[in-house]
Amino acid sequence: MIHIEDEFFLKKKFNFEKLKEFGFSFENNTYVYTEDFLDSNFKAVIEISDVLKGKVIDNLSNEEYMPLRIESFDGDYVCSVRKAYKDILKRIADICCTDVFFADDQANRITKFIDETYGVKPDFPWKDGNGVFRHLDNNKWFSLIMYVSLDALLKNGDNRKLNIINLKIDGAKRDELHKINGIYPAFHMNHKTWISVVLDDTICDDKIIELIQSSFDLTK
Repeated sequence: MIHIEDEFFLKKKFNFEKLKEFGFSFENNTYVYTEDFLDSNFKAVIEISDVLKGKVIDNLSNEEYMPLRIESFDGDYVCSVRKAYKDILKRIADICCTDVFFADDQANRITKFIDETYGVKPDFPWKDGNGVFRHLDNNKWFSLIMYVSLDALLKNGDNRKLNIINLKIDGAKRDELHKINGIYPAFHMNHKTWISVVLDDTICDDKIIELIQSSFDLTK
């Protein structure tokens, strides 16, 4: 399945006043926008609450147009529907959003703390959007924010994706930290001296900041 919306909104922050100006209504704690397209044969429905959901309705059948999200469906007609839907999403993103570094709110709050405290912004040495935070004087990493599936982290079959932060720890505290919900052996790093912390508000900002400060000191 193609997650078309991620292409436009994964690293965006919504301006809710601009959503209203664009034409979104606010219903049941959700911003909703609909727009007919391709000679009114289709309708785009965009819903924004804690998460963004989008779908395309075939107005003739009044059912969701599923070929939109199947990559192997690449005929001219399906591609024209897909392009028209993407054009709508792009307009919303261009008018109603600002760019942020990462997908999850907590990841961006933590990034702001690191910048304000240490004067360090992430750099992105790879195409996957993972952000490295380095000491200004020696270029050593003290944290790394990635966007991964829970299955990749925990091998639990959960394909939900989220930001995690890798941080260096005192190895003597490893077992104690691993008992905390939301802290795990480091993804793709040394399990003895690094941890991964999920950035989905499972753990409060203050605790993560404490771990960042420790990682900063341990990597000097």
